[in-house]
Amino acid sequence: MAVLIEGVSVVIHKAKALQNQQAMDALSSVESRLHPMAICADANLLRVGFVDLAEANAFISALEKGGLRFKTEVSGEDVAQDLMLVTQFGEMEVTCPWLTVAFTKLKDGTLITLASLTGDETKNVAFPKHWTLGDSILQRYYDMRLAYMEEHYDQVGEELMHDIFQPKDSSHSDQKTVRLMKLKVAPAKEDALQ
Repeated sequence: MAVLIEGVSVVIHKAKALQNQQAMDALSSVESRLHPMAICADANLLRVGFVDLAEANAFISALEKGGLRFKTEVSGEDVAQDLMLVTQFGEMEVTCPWLTVAFTKLKDGTLITLASLTGDETKNVAFPKHWTLGDSILQRYYDMRLAYMEEHYDQVGEELMHDIFQPKDSSHSDQKTVRLMKLKVAPAKEDALQ
């Protein structure tokens, strides 16, 4: 199974969290402050979604105070331990060997990001209770990211799954193009697939 990734999501490895009673207590202490639409879980992962990175980082800090570890250095590289931060665009701050991130689309063409425990078969997806696209973090986060892109970048192209942007400010001419994953994908014409 897999969990839906929306906005900035904190993904907790449940088996690791269950080994630490202090961490479970910390999670319980913040749970009442979380919106029910921000939470979903499968047998292995608990996902809490945020629109704001600062709120996600504050949540991670609360969990770390309870004994969960976000990342540790292994051979000079930061590696996720008990939890991970993932955006709905599949961006991950550090390497996470226990988490697999993939993309799929819903029947209406909405692109979604999924996370599953590495090696786990992904046949079903856990969504927050009563989830709808219109009320989702997914939609709000995309709208915020698109507004930022339109303010600071010019759209210079389009691909099947991405809009392509370049910085408006010419002083950043060394910056390459940026691809923003679309929220919805229009069906491709057959000749475009060849």
